[in-house]
Amino acid sequence: MGFETELSERLHAETDDAVVDLDQLLTGSVAYGTKLVRRRRVTRIVAGAACVAALGGAFAYAGTLNNPAGGKIPPAATVTATRPEKQVPITPQAALAVLLELLPNSDLAVNRRGGFDGMGTVRGIYATADYGTAVLRLEIVKNTVPYSCAAYEAGCKVVRLRDGSKLRLLTAIVGGGQGEKDIQQLQANLSREDGFSLDLIAYNNAPAQPAITLVQLQAIATSTRWQPRLDQSFVAKSEHLFRPRLVTEPSIPQSINSPGAN
Repeated sequence: MGFETELSERLHAETDDAVVDLDQLLTGSVAYGTKLVRRRRVTRIVAGAACVAALGGAFAYAGTLNNPAGGKIPPAATVTATRPEKQVPITPQAALAVLLELLPNSDLAVNRRGGFDGMGTVRGIYATADYGTAVLRLEIVKNTVPYSCAAYEAGCKVVRLRDGSKLRLLTAIVGGGQGEKDIQQLQANLSREDGFSLDLIAYNNAPAQPAITLVQLQAIATSTRWQPRLDQSFVAKSEHLFRPRLVTEPSIPQSINSPGAN
């Protein structure tokens, strides 16, 4: 009989007769199992805490990019609705104020005046100003018939604009009278589809070097700034430009320093 065989038989014989304490064995097994469960829970908690810490650091870093240290979080933008300003009818002074906005050099416009056109009833408004070596006049009148070029052999044309409005452009030489130089007369007469009519007239006392050109008059006449009603605040600010004249017979612009010029 070999050594391994004899040892195995003796071990079996000893264990068969051994008294086993089952209570102690079960208690030890349960305790060991509980210990393993607790260890696994602790491992999971530690791993979870590490994950949260890592995510928190990432969010904190992202926050520092969007909001540097010491900076305050800007408040959300608020949108406030504003009511449109009240519109009132255009006045002689407001008409001149619009003209001053559109002129190449408003500082040249002096001796400003104007008022209401008509005989007994208001037919429209007008404003006049000296502009360098020229005299400018604008008229905004009601119920006018679009101008034509039938009475002119040359220097006149009617242009139809994209919105359907008609614009007459006129260049003429007006005799200055005995001993006076001829005067260049320019006109841009606009008749819009909405019924708004505007007449711009310029008298250049130095035609060779005109203070204003027909191209400039055309640009002024076709501006969208011309409206029958304007913002109330704009009209109020323009009141200081001059004291308007009362309703009278329509005046005719004349050359600078001529008798009766208005």
